[in-house]
Amino acid sequence: MTHSAISRWKALIDRKAAMVSSARSRGWGMADVIGDPVRRHVAVGDRSGGKRFIGHLHAFRGFAILNIVAIHAWWAQIFFFRGDEAAIGGRVLNAVNETLFHDSTLYFALISGLLFSLVLQSRGWGTFFKSKLLNVASPYIAMTLVFTWFAWDWRGSVLSGEVEAFSSFDGSATDYLAKVGENVLSGGAIFHFWYIPILSLLYVATPLLAWVLAHASTRWLIWPVIVAPLAFSRTFPDFSWGTVIYFVGAYAAGVFIGTQYERAISIIHRHRNALLLVAVLTSAALLAAYLLDYDKLGPISVRETLFYVQKLSVAALVLLHLRSLEGRIPEWLNTLGTYAFSIYFLHVPIQALILQLEWQFFPHVLPGLAIVAMGAFSFVVGLMGSVMLSGFARNVMGTRSRMLLGA
Repeated sequence: MTHSAISRWKALIDRKAAMVSSARSRGWGMADVIGDPVRRHVAVGDRSGGKRFIGHLHAFRGFAILNIVAIHAWWAQIFFFRGDEAAIGGRVLNAVNETLFHDSTLYFALISGLLFSLVLQSRGWGTFFKSKLLNVASPYIAMTLVFTWFAWDWRGSVLSGEVEAFSSFDGSATDYLAKVGENVLSGGAIFHFWYIPILSLLYVATPLLAWVLAHASTRWLIWPVIVAPLAFSRTFPDFSWGTVIYFVGAYAAGVFIGTQYERAISIIHRHRNALLLVAVLTSAALLAAYLLDYDKLGPISVRETLFYVQKLSVAALVLLHLRSLEGRIPEWLNTLGTYAFSIYFLHVPIQALILQLEWQFFPHVLPGLAIVAMGAFSFVVGLMGSVMLSGFARNVMGTRSRMLLGA
C-alpha cells in the first residue's frame, strides 16, 4: 500500500472517530446515534440489515408541524374576526386556508407508519409499545391534566362566536378526575387533542398491519386499507370509526412504503410530474368545493376524499425534495422536527391567548388584510413560543421533559 493510500485511510479513520466523539460530546449514546427518531438524524435500515443516517424523515416532521400550526393560526382569525360565511372575503380566506393546510395530521400518520417499518419494527414489540407509552401517552395525559384544570372553553367559543377566556376547573377533585378521564379518552381537553386517541388506535392496529405485510398471501390486503379513506370520511369534532379508518389508511401507506422505501422513492421520482399534477388538480377542486359550499355525496365527504389524495401526493413530493437535500437540510427544520410533538401540544393554547387579547382590543370584524397579518403573527408566535417553551423544558428537566411535554 502506498504512503498516499495509507494517509487517506488514516484521514478517513480520524473523521469517523471525530463523528463518534462529537456524538458522545452531545450526550448521545450509540443507541441514540443509530436509531432514535426524535434526534436530528433518523437511522434507516438498508436492505443488507445495516444502518445508515438520513435526516429527511426527521425534517418531514418539521414540515408537518408547520402546516398544523398554520391551519389553526388562520382558521381562528377567520372564524372569530370575519366569519367564514359572513362575506365573500371571509369565504375566500377560509377556502385558501383549508385547501392549503386542512388534514395536515395525515402527514403525521404517514411518517409514523414510515418510522415503524424503517426504524422501530426491528426493536421488538415490547420496545415499540413501551416507547409509545412513555413518549406519547405520558405527555398526552400530562397535558390533559393541565388543560382540564386550566381550560379554554373552545366549544362554547365556537358555538357563541365569541372568544371565551381560560378558566380554572370548577368542581370537586372527583369531578376533576372524572373529567380528566373523559378528556383522555376523547381528546376533549382542547380541540386539537382529538388526534392522540386516534394515534393510539393506529399503534394498536400496527401488529395486524405488520402481520399482513409479512405474509405473501395476505400482503394484498394492505391495498383496501390504504384506499378505504376515499369512501370513509373523517368527522370532527366527534369521534367516528370513519375517522379511524381515514387515518389508518395513511398510516398503513407509511408502513407499506417503509418496507420497500428505496423502491418507493424511485417510483415517486419517476412519477413526480404526475404527482405534482394530482396535487395541483385536487387543490383546485378543493378550492372550488369550498367556494361553492359543496361537500357531501351521500355519506361521503368529497372534500375529505380530495384531501386524502392531495396530502399523500404532497407528502410524496416533499419527501422526495427533502431527500435530495440530505446533509444540507436547514437546521431550523431539524429543530422543528425535534420539537414537533411538544409544538403540537403547546401552539393552540398560545394562539388562544393571542385571540383573547385581540378580542379585548380589536373590533370583532377585521378587514381581510388584517386577518392575514394577525394570522401570520399568531403562526409565528405560536410556533416560536412553543419551541422556546420546549427548549426550556428540555434544559430544565432533561430527557424527562419528553414524558411530560413531548419535548
